[in-house]
Amino acid sequence: MKRNNIREKIRYLFDCLMSKGPLAMIALLLVITMTLVGLIGLAAWYVHDEGSALYHIWNSFLHTLDPGTISGNETNNIPYLVMMTLATLCGLFLTSVLIGIITSGVEGKLHDLSKGISVVQEKEHVVILGFNENLITLLQELIEANENHKNRCVVVLGEQEKEEMEQLIASRIKNTKTTRIICRTGSLHEDYSFERCNVEHCRSVIINLEDDANTIKSILALTAYVRQHEEVSRDVYFIASIQDRQNLEAARIAGEGRAEIVYAKDAISRIIAHTCRQHGLSQVVTEILNFYGNEMYLEDVPALTGKTFREAALMFSNAIPVGLQLEGQVILNPEGDTVIRSGDRVVLLEKDDGEYTFCQPPRVDEQVLVAGCHAARHEKDHLVVLGTNDKLPLILQEYSRYVRPDTQVTVVDDDVSEECFADCGGMKISLCRERPGREMLRRLLSGDVNNILLLNDSSTDAETSDARTLLNLILLRDIADQEQRHFAITTEMRNPENQRLATRARVDDFVIGSNFISLLMVQISENKKMLPLIYELLNDEGAEFYMKPAAEYVTPGVQVDGFALAESAARKGEVYVGYRIMSPQPQPVVVNPDKTVPMVLGQEDLIVVIAEN
Repeated sequence: MKRNNIREKIRYLFDCLMSKGPLAMIALLLVITMTLVGLIGLAAWYVHDEGSALYHIWNSFLHTLDPGTISGNETNNIPYLVMMTLATLCGLFLTSVLIGIITSGVEGKLHDLSKGISVVQEKEHVVILGFNENLITLLQELIEANENHKNRCVVVLGEQEKEEMEQLIASRIKNTKTTRIICRTGSLHEDYSFERCNVEHCRSVIINLEDDANTIKSILALTAYVRQHEEVSRDVYFIASIQDRQNLEAARIAGEGRAEIVYAKDAISRIIAHTCRQHGLSQVVTEILNFYGNEMYLEDVPALTGKTFREAALMFSNAIPVGLQLEGQVILNPEGDTVIRSGDRVVLLEKDDGEYTFCQPPRVDEQVLVAGCHAARHEKDHLVVLGTNDKLPLILQEYSRYVRPDTQVTVVDDDVSEECFADCGGMKISLCRERPGREMLRRLLSGDVNNILLLNDSSTDAETSDARTLLNLILLRDIADQEQRHFAITTEMRNPENQRLATRARVDDFVIGSNFISLLMVQISENKKMLPLIYELLNDEGAEFYMKPAAEYVTPGVQVDGFALAESAARKGEVYVGYRIMSPQPQPVVVNPDKTVPMVLGQEDLIVVIAEN
């Protein structure tokens, strides 16, 4: 066996010492300096008979520190001058090495800090796990939610380099207002990363991952980490989105009661189904879920104590009571004669929390109110679906609950199976196994089609799929313009950035899956107590948003105000939310308008209500 010689052992010891960092290198340099100073000082004492050894060692040390000291040496003792010159040269060399070590150490420390490995010192912040396209929507919504609060913080944990994340965020978000965004680099499943983000002291954690397996793994890791810091992290909770129903129970078990799980496919499918039959509804849902317009807040309003819910509906000019929190349970659109007691909280639809204004409601003119139940609707729907994905069966099942049994649905896709439509409530479904083109679409739309749904192809990447959707969208609008026809088009797109391009095609509604889920997750992050209310709005049971003819509430062509609409809706057991002008051209939905402003609604105009049916 070959033995290591002394040289190899010294090299190995030197390598081990160097691996310990700048401090070890400085210590080694100090030892070398002191050794050289001592040897040169002793040699100088030997060739110079004046002074003690300690004096010459000190003189050698001064020459090492200050090269200018050599100018004061005597020139008649050449050996002594050589010794001091050697000390000066060693000092110059060792000083240069020391400066290099210090510079390298500082640069290394700055580089480490720029990589995002220091521990965040914030508290009550929001942590986002995962860096992808959905992050921008999450950050924009959190920035808006924090606008009325000073010095809020959001920490983003990603596996990318810190500089890369910061540059992308800065290029997409120009003004963060009162919110500071901090990026950290690390694993999404390891304790050291959670420690860097100070998860134990945060308000909530949004798990922004697109794969169910990684999402559940992060939930497990977070739960274990928070359990270790139970004394300071009792109120921390997680929000995650699951794509596959089979993984829902596993995600809930992994969260141990701390995780709020959103089933993304189900939520998006319900929104698409409702939008297909009530065009403009996605505008309402978007405004309720985002923080740019009107939102729902739980408010303590002592002035309403002793009032009924129906009376409360007419006491605000710029806010709308849509529900109550009774004994901890949030109820949407309760019975009108429900009395509000002390300690009950009101769910108010308003622009910001606490911005409601009381007013004395005017006397409502009974002659403008339309009494009675809603008229039965027998419009014949014909829905054309271009493209298929795994959400289509859920969409059609939800759609079938609200339309006539003989509703016609045509699904256009070159690879579609009839097994997807087993439970569709008796709707007449026909399949067209062709790839959409101009002539094919013109032929398909020559009948009684009035609704069109463009679904995204989940089997390809987002950009390719969105490009195909945009192409079909352009063809549809061109055909509508040429034939002077109106089709209500609902479009699903995966990349929020592509929505800006699609707006040029005058689409009535957009349903962007990741965007809606991001909005929902931020709402839960800001107020977990609103989760049951949001679920009720997205569920087919209980109260939901509906767009109904204004003529069923007030006399068409007569000037009315918001109080008249609110009173008419209350008499039908509904909550008035807003309106949409449809003639001569469809206008955007107006949510929570000022009730004191008069308006004239026509026969084709709609109002938005929260109702059971």
